Amino acid sequence: MDERNAPDKEQEVPEEQKEEYSFLQEVIKDETGSGKKFGKDILRMAGFGFVFGIVACISFCAFRPWMEKKYESGPEQVTIPPDQEDDGQQNPPEKQEEPEQTEPVREERPVLDTESYRQMLKALKEVAEESGKSVVEITGVTGEGDWAEDLSDSKYSVSGIIIADNGQELLILGKPCPVENPMGIRVTFADHTRHEAVVKAEDYNLGLTVYAVPRSEIAGETWTQISTAVLGNSNSVNMGDTVIVLGKPFGHASSFTYGIVATEKAEKEMPDGQYEVIYTDIAGSSAGSGVLVNIQGEIIGLVDQSILEEDSRNLIAGYGISDIKNVIQLLLNGQRVPYTGLCGVDVTEEMEAQGLPKGIYVKEIETDSPAMAAGIQAGDIITEADNTPVASVSGYHSVLMGKREGEELHLKGCRHGAGGDYVDIDFSVTVGFKSGL
Repeated sequence: MDERNAPDKEQEVPEEQKEEYSFLQEVIKDETGSGKKFGKDILRMAGFGFVFGIVACISFCAFRPWMEKKYESGPEQVTIPPDQEDDGQQNPPEKQEEPEQTEPVREERPVLDTESYRQMLKALKEVAEESGKSVVEITGVTGEGDWAEDLSDSKYSVSGIIIADNGQELLILGKPCPVENPMGIRVTFADHTRHEAVVKAEDYNLGLTVYAVPRSEIAGETWTQISTAVLGNSNSVNMGDTVIVLGKPFGHASSFTYGIVATEKAEKEMPDGQYEVIYTDIAGSSAGSGVLVNIQGEIIGLVDQSILEEDSRNLIAGYGISDIKNVIQLLLNGQRVPYTGLCGVDVTEEMEAQGLPKGIYVKEIETDSPAMAAGIQAGDIITEADNTPVASVSGYHSVLMGKREGEELHLKGCRHGAGGDYVDIDFSVTVGFKSGL
C-alpha cells in the first residue's frame, strides 16, 4: 500500500475527502507483542509453582515425624495404679511420660473396719440409753388385770415421752390409749416404777394425747433414773441421716433400733395443715409406737404408723417434731387445738398459669366441721385469714393456732362463678375442736 501524507491541519479538506480517508485515523494494535507477553507470564507462574512444590515436599519429609508425634490421632493410654500389697508395702508408681497428669486431691475418709463398727454401735447404744430415760410406757388398765400384771402387749399400751414438768405434774406426750374406756391409765418409767396418770388434753386431728402424773407421787430414786426429752429440729433432717427409734417399734416395750432417713422431705395433708413426715428404712410393727431420735439424742419425730399406706406399714415413719410443736404446746397447757376442718393445698405457679388466684385451694371440707357450717365448699380459694394474706396452708395454720375455741375466724377468698370468672366471697367461721366421737 502506498504511503499517503495526512493533510495539514491548516489546509481545509472537503467533507467528501474526510469520509474517504477516515479509516486511516484508526489505531492498529500490535497483536504479536501481546501474545508474547502472555506466554512469558504463563512460564513465570509455572516456575513459581514448581519451586513451591519442591519446597513443600522437602518440608513435609523433614517435619513429618515431629508432626505425627505431636498430633497423634489415637487416644491416650489410661493407666490404673496398682493396689496395695497384702504385706502393707506399696509399689512405687511408674514414672509417667509427658504429658504429666496430676491426680485430683481427695479428702481422707475414715477406714470402716470391725473395730470402728463396734465403736459406732456402742455410741448409738449410749445415745439410745440416755434418751431412753425420757421414754415411758402408757397402759390402759382393763378388767382383765390389775396393776401388778404386765399388760405391755400392743393392744393395751403405747409408748410416750416425758416432755415437760410444770411444777405440779410430769407431762407425758403419746398416742391415745388403745383401750377404750379403760378403768385406769398406768405409766411405767425407765426404772420400771409404775404410776397412775390422767388425760390432760387430746388432739383427735393428729392423734396426740398429753398425760399427767402428779410430781408428789414420784419417789426421789425415780427422779435420778428419768429425764425430760430434748426436742430437736426436724427441719434440718435430710435423707441418709442416722435415726434411732425408741419405744415400741416392734410392739414390745423397752425396744430400740436404728437406721437411716429413707426419703426426701415429705408432707401429710391433714385438716387445717400440712405436716412433715419422716420415713425410715427400719422395719417394725404396723401397731408400733415410739419416737425418732437423732445422733445428738434429740427427739425429731413421733412414730405414727397410721400415716403410711397399707403396703408400707412394715416400715417406721412419724410426724416431724417441728411442725407439731405449736399443737403440743397447746396440749401441755390443757387447751384444745383449734379446728375448722378445711383441707387444702397451696396454689402453685402452674395452677396460677391456668387462671387460679394465689392462695389456698380447698380440696375437701370435713363433714359436720365448722368450715362446712360456714358454707365453704371444695374448689373455693382462701386468700385472707383475719385480714392476713395467706398464700400457703402453713400460713393459714399459723393464723388458726392463734385462735381459741368459740372465736370467729374471718376468711376472704373467691369462688368460680357461673360466667367462668372468680367472684369474691367472705366467710365467718366459728372455731371449734375435733372430738373423738
